[in-house]
Amino acid sequence: MPAESFSTRLPYNTPGKFYVTEDCLDCDLCSETAPTLFTRNADEGTSYLFKQPATAEEHEQAIESLEGCPCEAIHNDGDQHDWTMPPTARPSWRSDNSPKPTCSHCSPPKRPWWKFWA
Repeated sequence: MPAESFSTRLPYNTPGKFYVTEDCLDCDLCSETAPTLFTRNADEGTSYLFKQPATAEEHEQAIESLEGCPCEAIHNDGDQHDWTMPPTARPSWRSDNSPKPTCSHCSPPKRPWWKFWA
């Protein structure tokens, strides 16, 4: 599965150990947990890793974001792969006007992040 998830990484992740895949539905939990590492692409409705962790604290925040991601879109095996290889084709809902899939964690009624696992 790691190679499969790496092939679906978002194209604007910063190369390194951590990355976000096309599974991200932009709940913004990672940006709240690790604001120095993750940011949003509002045009595409996704979050991505704009900076790899450089300190022990940032690494802990990245792990916390990975473990808390309700869509399981954050991975930490990017240092095992070739970043020069492009990601696979984007899902239709990202590249045209197809409806965005719904996520039971993010769908209305909007639940606070601390209730995702309730």
